[in-house]
Amino acid sequence: MRKLQLLGGATLALSLVAGAAWARQATDPPVLTTVAPGEAPPAAPLKLFGPVPAPPPKGDEVVANLDVVLLKSKIWNPYGGTKLGEGLYSGAFDTVELRAYQDRLHPAEPDKPYVAPALVSRPGQTVRVKIRNLLPADPGCPGHPADINKPHCYNTTNLHSHGLWISPAGISDNVLRQLPPNPDFTYEYEYNIPGDHPAGTFWYHPHVHGSTAIQVSSGLAGALVIKGDRQPTWADEQHSRVKPGDIDLLLRDAPDHIFVLQQIQYACRNPANWNKPRARVPAQTESETPKQWYCEPGETGVLDDYDLIGGPRWGPSGRFTTINGASVKLIEQKAVAGAPERWRLIHGGVADTVKVSIRKQIGKASLAELAKVGAEGQDALIDKQCAPSNQAVPQFEIAADGLTRDKMLERATTIMQPGYRSDILVSFPEAGSYCVIDESINVAQQGVEGSVDRRQLLFIVEVAAGPKIAPRQAVINQLLKGAGNLQLDPALDERLSVNLRNGVLSEFKPHDSLLAARIDNVQPLLFSLTAGRDRLPDGKLGPPVGAGVGRTPDTIRRFNANDFERTLVLGDTDQWVLKVDNTKPVIGHPFHIHVNPFEIEAVMKGGVDLTQDPTSEYFGMKGVFKDTLFVEPNVEVTARSHYERYIGDFVLHCHILNHEDVGMMEMVRIADRGPDGKPMALGHGLTDTAGPEGAARPHTGH
Repeated sequence: MRKLQLLGGATLALSLVAGAAWARQATDPPVLTTVAPGEAPPAAPLKLFGPVPAPPPKGDEVVANLDVVLLKSKIWNPYGGTKLGEGLYSGAFDTVELRAYQDRLHPAEPDKPYVAPALVSRPGQTVRVKIRNLLPADPGCPGHPADINKPHCYNTTNLHSHGLWISPAGISDNVLRQLPPNPDFTYEYEYNIPGDHPAGTFWYHPHVHGSTAIQVSSGLAGALVIKGDRQPTWADEQHSRVKPGDIDLLLRDAPDHIFVLQQIQYACRNPANWNKPRARVPAQTESETPKQWYCEPGETGVLDDYDLIGGPRWGPSGRFTTINGASVKLIEQKAVAGAPERWRLIHGGVADTVKVSIRKQIGKASLAELAKVGAEGQDALIDKQCAPSNQAVPQFEIAADGLTRDKMLERATTIMQPGYRSDILVSFPEAGSYCVIDESINVAQQGVEGSVDRRQLLFIVEVAAGPKIAPRQAVINQLLKGAGNLQLDPALDERLSVNLRNGVLSEFKPHDSLLAARIDNVQPLLFSLTAGRDRLPDGKLGPPVGAGVGRTPDTIRRFNANDFERTLVLGDTDQWVLKVDNTKPVIGHPFHIHVNPFEIEAVMKGGVDLTQDPTSEYFGMKGVFKDTLFVEPNVEVTARSHYERYIGDFVLHCHILNHEDVGMMEMVRIADRGPDGKPMALGHGLTDTAGPEGAARPHTGH
């Protein structure tokens, strides 16, 4: 077989990495221990990624043991310690006690960065996740108040495998389950990951209506990585179509890192100090300042109620987005110039839009000095310490929401909305220190509720000397080098070579495009923070009372677990039309739907398709498959989704999770296709009688 040749004569560029003195990073989450039935667990905790990514676990069936606990740890707070000057403090670690996922076989060590273990699996594997809920008891739970859309049962949990293409029923990805605290019982999830499941970056988190936001904001979020080793092959004898392979094969020897971004909005609420200034978090006011969120020595930060959660409090709190449970004080990545790395970015938070850029550090401040600068000093710090934004290191996105793109997208920044994942390849052009920054955004247009326009230094990368090679060429070389190790038919080998030289990844894109497919139905969806209504006993909708979703302005309703007006038909391809209702406040919302991803068709504003606008966050998204997409105010998003393989009940919702908890969510049912093409009843007591929106609904008569 002919081997693919690297560009620019840089055959040695990547082989130097194995011998380079770059250290394994402590910031990567450990792997959640998975063992085949009957096997003994490993003696030492598994580490996720070193110079060569860890392979998927062995066995067709594996067991992962996950405990949900209250965990004491620490988070760096630049506003802690002693005051050094105006707005400047020595900084200190706040002690926190938050809900956390722990690997039962290898519990987290005290005082380590606050991060959940990563679950790694592969296509064709059955993963059994055994969960113990060891949180304090919830009085009156499971259950809910008279208004189900009032946050409740903060310690009743479950598990959602965000983005996985698996069944939503039974003990699979069933977000309708409720797992109350019970130290004497182990709950089980069975994830049958199909053999044709895409390899990629996904994540897991709780999804109990009424407590999702407080649990995710507390730190219950972890990476879920599907790793594949399937080679692309011809799908027909005419060699006209390719059965896609896994892009992991091209990146086997590239450093592979996970970055889970979170907004953990804890506060110190020691009852003995409630009569002291600063000791209790204040009511929301225009003058609220980060110092009012100060923790006294000896206090412990908690996240115990929804008065702490929500965008309007994120900026004033002065808290920083954490990366794998830590901030700049504890994070210092290491890399080698000219050696591309795979960064798996996961926005597992609630309260902020993150815009990632990478710039060389031009100042001389040490990590200890950088860590002492609070929120209001970040802009000045970045201007002094980091190169201008027009000198940002390019990022090359190869996958969005875990699904490999048709073509690599080069850009200077990556916008991460809640629920997003982005796999980017990064190659540093020369040795030195580099700033990884959360850049400012146009909050009114691009930001989730409460996003702030200030910047934040996320962490520093120390880059050792290596081959001097342009980032794009280094990335292409890495892909070609990986492809050169494949055993391919010569014609496919040649096709792959030509495509990779142009950044085309079509031989690794897991889904065929739906943009030319016949549309069976149109599914309109509107988001509103104030126009949501409740369904009354007579079946009609009441007056607007809060957050909700609907098809039209007069059908926007709050979540009702018994409302199945959006029933879809297995095998259909629908066009979704997503908008924000013009009822004030008009703010954007991240749309997320479970089970099946969707392909972005267009994002229109004023007659312009923003997927073609380099200044828009939607640039390059046409034809990209995702499971979460931010819907800006005053735009119309059209996307297509095909319902394949799985039937059952699940949800769509806004991924600002405190919006979901108060009603911005809707039940979805996928039903089998009847002889007339309509959804069939799912069992006794259900009919296919059309409801007011033309879909099957539960039968209310007897």
